[in-house]
Amino acid sequence: MNKPATVVYACSGCSDTGEPADRIARELTRAGVAEMSCLAGSGGRVKSIIVKGKKAEGILVIDGGPLNCARKTLELAGLKKFDHLGLPEIGLRKGLCPVTDEHIAAGVEAATRLVVEHTEQNES
Repeated sequence: MNKPATVVYACSGCSDTGEPADRIARELTRAGVAEMSCLAGSGGRVKSIIVKGKKAEGILVIDGGPLNCARKTLELAGLKKFDHLGLPEIGLRKGLCPVTDEHIAAGVEAATRLVVEHTEQNES
């Protein structure tokens, strides 16, 4: 079995920032930057999903809101070593974040930067 380079888990919550977090992860997957996996499955302790995360060279978790539910879900599932992108940190704030192509692009750019930085650190 090939080891996925970076696995991405995203908040897909009910707030207006949950949708962009999910769409950013899907764009990263389409672009080949990372491979999206199931956050709910990790929370449910689905063995194959946990194993996928543990075998990955890197993990990126994307949170839409300030409560960092995605981050906490991964930590409770035993996946504690990951890079984290909170959308509020890049100006996409809950209640003030219409889903636009511009917001998705900003998130994809920030997430890609984190993946590249992680990859470069592991190569040196």
